[in-house]
Amino acid sequence: MNLQELINYFRNGGTYKDFYRDQSLDQTSEAIEVYMEQPLELNNNLAFFEIETTEGSLEFVKDGIRYYSLFGFPYFINVLEQIKHSDHGDLTDKDIAELLFDHVISKEE
Repeated sequence: MNLQELINYFRNGGTYKDFYRDQSLDQTSEAIEVYMEQPLELNNNLAFFEIETTEGSLEFVKDGIRYYSLFGFPYFINVLEQIKHSDHGDLTDKDIAELLFDHVISKEE
């Protein structure tokens, strides 16, 4: 799943409960974080980890794959909600993915 697909999932009625189950995430976790395979490119695969697993680190390696932390799930859902209730509700999933990705990249430069 890439960022655009994640956005599409939640914009089309996907629920936390189903997502956590489908991704085998612990629903009792303090926080779920969204990571992207490195090097960072817009269409790279995402991975979702409990904060208890990553300990909040910016970079995380699992099964030999290097991941970089993009943001926590609450931030992601908040962005989607803000867009939904704004004058920008007509943005496509791709537009939102590009905006989120550009925001993450600009923080790192």
